[in-house]
Amino acid sequence: MSQREIGTTEKLVFYEFAWPLLGAVFGVNLYRIILELLAHILLIVVAVVVAIKASGMDDHRSGQHALYAVLGLFLCMGESLLVCHSWWLGDFISRKRLNLLHMVLGIVGLWLGSVGIFLKSIFKSKTREPHFSSKHGLCGLLGLLLFGGTLASGFALMYFTHLALHVPHRLMGLCGFLLLSFSQWFALNLGFARREWSGQSIKWLKIATLGATISVVGYELLCLCGDIVHLLPNIWFKAMGLKIDGLDN
Repeated sequence: MSQREIGTTEKLVFYEFAWPLLGAVFGVNLYRIILELLAHILLIVVAVVVAIKASGMDDHRSGQHALYAVLGLFLCMGESLLVCHSWWLGDFISRKRLNLLHMVLGIVGLWLGSVGIFLKSIFKSKTREPHFSSKHGLCGLLGLLLFGGTLASGFALMYFTHLALHVPHRLMGLCGFLLLSFSQWFALNLGFARREWSGQSIKWLKIATLGATISVVGYELLCLCGDIVHLLPNIWFKAMGLKIDGLDN
C-alpha cells in the first residue's frame, strides 16, 4: 500500500471515530450518558448499604422490610426505568430483549416490594400500631399502587401500542418511582435509621438518595420527551414548519 493510501485510510478512520464522539459531546446524548451512569452508581450504592445493614439487624422484622423495600421498590424500579432506554445496553442486547429485561425488573421489583410491605403490615397489625400513617408509609403505599398500575399498563402495551396508553404508562412509572424515593428519604428520618447509622452516615445516604432520584427522573424525562416527539403525527410538525431528526419528511 502506498504512503498516500495509508494516509487516506488513517484519515478516514480518524474521522469515523472522532465525529460521533464530538457529536455526543455537544448533544443531548452526553447528558443522558452522565445521568444514566450516575443513576446506576447511586442506586446500587444506596441499595447495597441499606441491604448490608438490614441483613445484619437484630430486629428481623424491620430488617426484612427495609431489605425487600430497598431492593424492590428503589433499586429494581429505578433500574427498570433506566435499562429500557440505555445508551450502552442497546449495543449488546436487541430491543425486544431490552423490553423483556425492563418487564422482568418491574415484576421482580413489585414482588419484592409487596413482600416487604406485607411483612411490615403483619407486624403492625399484631402490635396494633397504626400503619401508613406517616409520610414514609403513605408515599410507599401510593408509590406501590402506581407501580402496580405501571405494570398492568405495560402488559397492555404488549398487545395495544398507542400514545394514549404509552404516556400514562411512562408517567405512572415516573411518579411511582418519585414517591418511592420520597418514602426512602423519609425512612432515613425514622428510628430505624437513627439506631443503625450515625448522623453523618444518614446525611450521606440522603445525599445519595437525592442524587439517585434526580438522575433517574431527569434521565426518564429526557427519554420521555424524545419518545413523545417521535410518537406524535409527523403532519403536526409539517404544519408548524419544523423538521425533527429521525422523522420521515
